[in-house]
Amino acid sequence: VSAAATLCNGHAELCSRPFNEVTFYSTHASFAQTSPTKPSKPGTQYKSISDQLNDGVRGLHLNIQQGDTATEVVLCYPDCDVNNGGTLQTTLKTVKTWLDANTNDVLTIFLEGVGTDASPAGVIKAFTDTGLDEYALKGKPSSWPTLSSLIADDTRLVVFVEEPSIAAANTQGYFIPYAGNVLKLDGPFKYGAEWTCGPWNRTTESIMLIPHFIVQTATYNGKTYGNMPYPFNLGTTNGYQYEWHAVLCRGGQSIWINFMEVDFYDQGDVKTPTLKLNALPIPNYSVNDYYPTFFDADPDLPDL
Repeated sequence: VSAAATLCNGHAELCSRPFNEVTFYSTHASFAQTSPTKPSKPGTQYKSISDQLNDGVRGLHLNIQQGDTATEVVLCYPDCDVNNGGTLQTTLKTVKTWLDANTNDVLTIFLEGVGTDASPAGVIKAFTDTGLDEYALKGKPSSWPTLSSLIADDTRLVVFVEEPSIAAANTQGYFIPYAGNVLKLDGPFKYGAEWTCGPWNRTTESIMLIPHFIVQTATYNGKTYGNMPYPFNLGTTNGYQYEWHAVLCRGGQSIWINFMEVDFYDQGDVKTPTLKLNALPIPNYSVNDYYPTFFDADPDLPDL
């Protein structure tokens, strides 16, 4: 790997920025794929993880649960009766293949599920058996390295783990616990609820994660769930409300917005506001597109 990558996550401007001073869009329950036209089961994404990575997604959220054997870990949302995304190991193989081929990209995995019954040994085994552990950043540094440093060192994978016992079980230190490191804001939200930016209790956290997706209460196969995906109004949720929510929280919290977690990332437009948040050029935009549009609120009144 080149010691001085010319592009980092697709942009030269990002190479000199520390990891915690970049905004990424990430996918909620990344594995829970469904069809936009004839869904056989509820899901949170319309595209596969390979397609997500090729489209620019740089954060994957994986909800881990215990599988059928002592060392098998599966990915399910909201549980395995609704959407079973297969084994963690299968998904990590896909990620490993993608990282092998994309040597100038930094990727983040969030292993989610407080109190999960997933075996810590099984989770670790999935990383070692696929070889993905070779790319993982070992331990949270005292200050976050730049993207170019992560690329040069070939530690292009950052892994955050929500369940403390699983993070603690990894003696090599590449499972970085949420506690003290990730400030996960309020969410998810119900339709019509106001986007908010709490909790206001940051201590040492240096990574801000904003769940920006809507859930609904629905019954599936006779069981009622309060966190089922809401595949409606996505042009609005993943449009101007995405940018508004990000800007609101960026002003209210004292650290950078790092991850905007979304459902159905390919619906609406999360890419353009993410470019704006990173102060990156927007394709086919002119300088006038960055200025507000003024209009005459009351044409009957004289101009000032």
